[in-house]
Amino acid sequence: MFRYAGIVGVGLIGGSLALDLKKHRLAECIVGFDKSSQNLSKAIELNIIDKIGSEEDLKRCDFVVVATPVDVVAENLLWVFDHADKAIVIDVGSVKGVIVDRVKPFVKNNFYVPTHPIAGTERFGPQAAFEGLFKDAYFIITPYEGMDKKAIETVKILAGRLGMKVEFMDAHLHDIVFGYVSHLPHAIAYALVDLVSKKDNNYTFIGGGFKDYTRIAASSEDMWSAIFSMNKDNLKKAVEEFKHHLNKIVELTEKPDELKQHLKQVRLFKENYLEK
Repeated sequence: MFRYAGIVGVGLIGGSLALDLKKHRLAECIVGFDKSSQNLSKAIELNIIDKIGSEEDLKRCDFVVVATPVDVVAENLLWVFDHADKAIVIDVGSVKGVIVDRVKPFVKNNFYVPTHPIAGTERFGPQAAFEGLFKDAYFIITPYEGMDKKAIETVKILAGRLGMKVEFMDAHLHDIVFGYVSHLPHAIAYALVDLVSKKDNNYTFIGGGFKDYTRIAASSEDMWSAIFSMNKDNLKKAVEEFKHHLNKIVELTEKPDELKQHLKQVRLFKENYLEK
């Protein structure tokens, strides 16, 4: 599909996307850009990218992915816009509204499509990248007025070839939704580990349930501090609502039959809707 594909940020998401571009032969050459020379060297070593990119390489790109922490996505997009002036450009950040609002006045000949692949693990860095990360995952496109239709179609085809399911969602609605289903769970996991860490050596007795639930607290602090800060208003609202639902369980301990029924309703919802 592309001659030169540029990956700005060669960590888990950018690196995995590069590996899938290679696997499916969707790009002739993949060039990597990253503020960390160590990440770039590792990406070369692992054959994630074909070369470390320069600004001249960026000018040659006809497809660019910005996969940096969300607090620097906008500035990286503007840098890409200035150099790869005819490329299809996507970012893959999990906060969309503020980024789209910031950069859309500067889209000229570029074909910018804001996206969010709903995929990832708690690991980070190029060493965490692997083929097939995006298979069967949702791929959210958050459209804005004037977005190029041909670019949208190209990105949809790309997502399909990587096995993803494309959905469209308003950028600000996206941030509300993912404040609940992604950002809140990560915040709770971090808070729970923090709580246990303050209880002397009680953490030595944790079992599989605690480990499974708090797996995501091993995620990159660079990525998640940026996400929490950029989506802080939606996160605050989600935390307040979560407190209400947590307190409901505590209150129902005084009414065991009602508590059992409440937990059953929650279990059935998870089984019927969240495990499909």
